[in-house]
Amino acid sequence: MKIPCEYCGQMIPETAQVCPHCGAANSRVKRTAYGVPTTIEELRDYCRRHNLPLQDMRVFLGEDYRGARAFGIYRDERTGNFIVYKNKADGSRAVRYEGDDEAYAVNELYLKINERVAEQKRHLGEKGARGAKEAKTPEGFVGLLVKRLIRVMVFQTLIVILIAAIVVCGGFFSGPSCGYYDYRGSTYYYDASRWYEWDDYVESWSPTQVDQELKKNADDYYQTYGWREDYEAGDFTESSYYSEKEWESDDWDYDYDWDSGDSWDSGYDDWDSDW
Repeated sequence: MKIPCEYCGQMIPETAQVCPHCGAANSRVKRTAYGVPTTIEELRDYCRRHNLPLQDMRVFLGEDYRGARAFGIYRDERTGNFIVYKNKADGSRAVRYEGDDEAYAVNELYLKINERVAEQKRHLGEKGARGAKEAKTPEGFVGLLVKRLIRVMVFQTLIVILIAAIVVCGGFFSGPSCGYYDYRGSTYYYDASRWYEWDDYVESWSPTQVDQELKKNADDYYQTYGWREDYEAGDFTESSYYSEKEWESDDWDYDYDWDSGDSWDSGYDDWDSDW
């Protein structure tokens, strides 16, 4: 949702701390959603309750971690400011937020955690994430080995079938990733079922048909999975077309026994970017 800036009158996202047009502070900023952690301790407890493996995720709460490839938040004892950061692959640091608003700082990292969990679940799948539970007992371990052997055989067969299908159908089974796209000066959103376009005139999203260039080369125009304040389009999750995703509510299906061997860097974490 957008609101007018009190100083310049331009429409700005209600979640923006400052106006992107004139730089004035937004006194009516909507910092967090209902039920979202507002302190570092609440965020730590939230992750604990949802069984999130923070060490594997490279997430550091309340710690000024200096190693490469990490997300974190801590309070600077010298200035009293809260700092949300990302350490890149080369060890350099990008600061996402630095200020005295703990709720805002926590929300920034909370949203990033949500995004990364959603991507990880997409990579692992329900069966892969729960399979580790079966391996905890001897019987379960043997059964799991047999199941995995069968899966390998089935998987190899499916690969052959899939390759043949792609050759015959010209890539029929491929599809774009969910998220925001920038194409020919317009912003689009794909939600796994259809495309939507942002209309600057009425400031809203609407279903649309996109041309073949965007369909076939979607990766070339992909921006991010989640909305950012510097987008000229509104947050799709606030539109009437959005059906609430499981990663955005407190009812996430986090009953996973995350395997410590699972990689949390399956190619979707761009460690060279600022966030």
